[in-house]
Amino acid sequence: MKTVAITGASGNLGWKFVQHMASHADVASVIGLDLDELSSDQLAQLSADQADKCEFIACDLLDWHDRRWREAIKRSDAVVHFAAQNPFPEASWDDSNRSLDMTLNAALASVDAGVSRFVFVSSNHVMGRYKDAPLADTIGPGELTTSLEHAVGTVWQIGERAMDSTPYAVAKSSGERLCQALATRAEGRTTFVSVRIGWCQPGENVPATLSAAGTPTQAIGINRDADFERADYWFRHMWLSNRDFARLFERAVFAETETWPTPNIVVNGVSNNTGMAWSLDEARRFLNYDPQDDVEA
Repeated sequence: MKTVAITGASGNLGWKFVQHMASHADVASVIGLDLDELSSDQLAQLSADQADKCEFIACDLLDWHDRRWREAIKRSDAVVHFAAQNPFPEASWDDSNRSLDMTLNAALASVDAGVSRFVFVSSNHVMGRYKDAPLADTIGPGELTTSLEHAVGTVWQIGERAMDSTPYAVAKSSGERLCQALATRAEGRTTFVSVRIGWCQPGENVPATLSAAGTPTQAIGINRDADFERADYWFRHMWLSNRDFARLFERAVFAETETWPTPNIVVNGVSNNTGMAWSLDEARRFLNYDPQDDVEA
């Protein structure tokens, strides 16, 4: 793998992955794509060796005619697509539409350019309705596989505010379907991995800062009723540690396809959390993902 392009490079997840791939011995160069220039604080976090591998391009993924990102994709062997209009589950329908437009542009351009691997950052919120009955009653620990029917959007309460991630999750669910269609059209020339990522918080990302709020932008109230406890358990067990995140997406870029059933696969992206509903069978089998962390530990 010579060149990896990472969209949303200045955001929480994109920046973590830029740093990881810039340190990878099998990566010659990393192209970071984002709407804005990187901050001086971020650039200062790169070692000299990492900086030598990195190129950062300010561009607009919503603009198909923006040649800056189109030309960058043409030079890439893999594209990892983190970019979103609003990366948090409280995104609006307008945010959702714009995020899906970015995914459409990036995925189509990758297939046109003959990129070998496209990694789409989906979300556990695609299966959010499994948090509550009646769907919650149909699965046990480890039984929420990616082969189950989509149940889009998580619904929960933060104090007096009702939260519904359906708009955010629709862009992710639709992005997965787009990847499936394009993988079929590309006939294996471009292979696709959709990762239903869990909760990987900004910065240190430790279990102690997870909460029933379900998002780092909101604070939770103090009423610890049954709904609170259910949401708290659900969101805590979506945890994806920083080192498991780096390993998971590294494997999504590099994994060979011999064990894949089709040129497009979907996997859950969480740590090895005791008692969680999420199945890691697909990620282990198709990507050789071996998570090391557990929110209960």
